[in-house]
Amino acid sequence: MNPYRRILLIMTEVRASAALSRAMALSAASGACLHVLGIHESAELRLRHALQEPALPSATFTHFVSGLKALIDVQPAAGVRPGFEAMESSSPRDLVSGYIARYAPDLVIKDCPGCALFDQVAQASLDQALLHASAAPLMFVPADAPALPGSVLVAVDVASPTSQKDSLNHELLAAGQQLAAQCRGQLHVLSVYDLPVAMLANPDLAGPWADEVRESLKLPFDALVDAHGIPLSHRYFSEGAPTRVIKSHIVKLKIDVVVVGVVQARGWARLIGDTTERLVSHAPCSILAIRPAPAS
Repeated sequence: MNPYRRILLIMTEVRASAALSRAMALSAASGACLHVLGIHESAELRLRHALQEPALPSATFTHFVSGLKALIDVQPAAGVRPGFEAMESSSPRDLVSGYIARYAPDLVIKDCPGCALFDQVAQASLDQALLHASAAPLMFVPADAPALPGSVLVAVDVASPTSQKDSLNHELLAAGQQLAAQCRGQLHVLSVYDLPVAMLANPDLAGPWADEVRESLKLPFDALVDAHGIPLSHRYFSEGAPTRVIKSHIVKLKIDVVVVGVVQARGWARLIGDTTERLVSHAPCSILAIRPAPAS
């Protein structure tokens, strides 16, 4: 798989973090250029805007910039030193997607949100904006994550197939294989399916039909993982609630990164979208979120 060429690390606090360690380690492993974007959300700017005063840099922003520069300078670097710039805004979520589009990174890295994404909706959070607007693969890294992941789990969905879903599944597998190749880690693939409610209500009577449903879903799953050369020992096909099943496999397989899709919450997409947000909100490990490529 092609190595990363450009990695963007987004930092909103002046502190050493697992996200910073991950970005430095992946940059060294892949030979990618690393660029750090410091984002300072300023209440002072909001006040100045309300008072119609000039939007001058705040004193806290000056302290934020000097602190981040000092933090980055003390990090051990195996290659080229990271690039750095910082922005101050009263609403950074409105600017960050444009910045990502201009820099065109192969991977964006950020620490995990400090609270549930659902709790941040009313606050128009930066994490929500990144999750749903970043054109590049976006990795959220929790505080206890290792610098380089040793195991990657790709969660795909083969139920109710459409061309969009099929394309996204291939993108997820390609992203997982690319990350595993950079880290020389193991790759696992999981598909979770739900049985119709009627079958769950009376499993004894519905047994034969449940087996047919399972087989009808396993065929496209096998075709998908066969196309990417995933060995039988690293593929998993399980029935149940997606978030619960994914978390159980994270524990069982000692997974460091889960690769999931980000889609609009409607129809079949609601299942994956809700699962992704729940995983990011209460991250059991690093989450690599992939938005589907725009329809041509």
